[in-house]
Amino acid sequence: MSKPKVSVVKVAPPEGNASFMNGKYVRIEEDVQKIKKAVAEAVELAIGSLDTIIKEGDVVLIKPNLAFQAPPESHAVVDPRTIEAVVSYVKENSKAKKVLVGDNPSLGMHVGRAKPAFKDSKMEEAAYLGGADEVIYFDEHDVVPVEIEGAKIFKHATVFKPFLDADVVINLPKMKVHLAGTVTLGLKNWNGIIPNCHPDGQQQGAHRIELGQKMADLYRVRHADLTIVDSVIGMEGQGPHAGTPIEMNLIVAGADTVSVDAVAASIMGFDPMEIPAIRCAGTEGQGEIDLAKIEVVGNSVESVMKHFKRPGGDPIGMYAGLTCIMQQTCGGCHVNVRGALDSFAISGIDMKKFLEKSGEVVVIAGGVPDIDPQFCADKNVFICGDCWEIFPSADKVREAASLAKSVTYYPGCAPVYIFAQLNADLQKLAAAK
Repeated sequence: MSKPKVSVVKVAPPEGNASFMNGKYVRIEEDVQKIKKAVAEAVELAIGSLDTIIKEGDVVLIKPNLAFQAPPESHAVVDPRTIEAVVSYVKENSKAKKVLVGDNPSLGMHVGRAKPAFKDSKMEEAAYLGGADEVIYFDEHDVVPVEIEGAKIFKHATVFKPFLDADVVINLPKMKVHLAGTVTLGLKNWNGIIPNCHPDGQQQGAHRIELGQKMADLYRVRHADLTIVDSVIGMEGQGPHAGTPIEMNLIVAGADTVSVDAVAASIMGFDPMEIPAIRCAGTEGQGEIDLAKIEVVGNSVESVMKHFKRPGGDPIGMYAGLTCIMQQTCGGCHVNVRGALDSFAISGIDMKKFLEKSGEVVVIAGGVPDIDPQFCADKNVFICGDCWEIFPSADKVREAASLAKSVTYYPGCAPVYIFAQLNADLQKLAAAK
């Protein structure tokens, strides 16, 4: 049995990278051509030719990582230059009938729907510059109920119809770290194929410590025909939204998404077995994760590796005046609260003035037997999830809420929407007169 092949190709350093990493995206034609050349080399090294996956008359869907409504300078979304390069390459080197670009931001209504997200990220503009026939906003299309054969925890899904209808799907994730998933690459990118109704089990029912298994299950809906990782500028630190850019100037590609993720994670300085989604998909036989059994072509992992700063998912003790009381709490609430507080902290808020004007904040989640209700008196209390109500300390939490200056509840398990919503509510509190 032949080894899966994953290509690692260097991009000639784009001139616009310096400006981009310093907060201003500028499209330079020569930069797009440099990335396109690397995409062509990476694809051809990995699969030989697009003709091996795209037949005459096929409808091809390119599914990027459109996680949030965010500008390119956030580095939380796929580089517009890479979108343009990939679309242009596919248009020029295949017999496809149509080349579509489509996705849905995984936090949807809380951080922008697909249409504004595509616009603000400049991905839509880039897709059309590359020659795309259509940009598809998944959340404006029908969904299809799917029973996921072989799934362990995420067994039923409603999947956006355009994703299922396409003849060929090209997976285009971004190389970045992730609070809950450690990294977010090709497997995690499938989170955008399902709707985002919060609170609802469709998105968050397995968005706790089982996130890796959820993504491995969801990948069973349909494997990508080709995965191309946008690794021109990655994100390290507090990803997927509050990290910092790291220049890589790479394209990583292959037909086996699990193998591509294993190689990309290794380039980022992680052992593939550290990454829950890769580990679960690999041990289930959905792809190869042992680098000794993967043929890496182009450049070796060792020659391009950089050790990405790892994300911290624990919010406790991070920010003075924003106290988190979280005992007997799963990782779902931990990482979503941490993500929200990180967003608030980097938004330019003057924390000292905020606390003086608005008062202290207390975030509660899980069973908290040691909570002193008086600690919450005259403070702004935010209560996360549903599980706190089943613990013996529930009456203490209710008493704490009754003593609070204000109280906000976030129902759901885990309430992934607070990743955005808690930050939004804190911003409203800061802006109140």
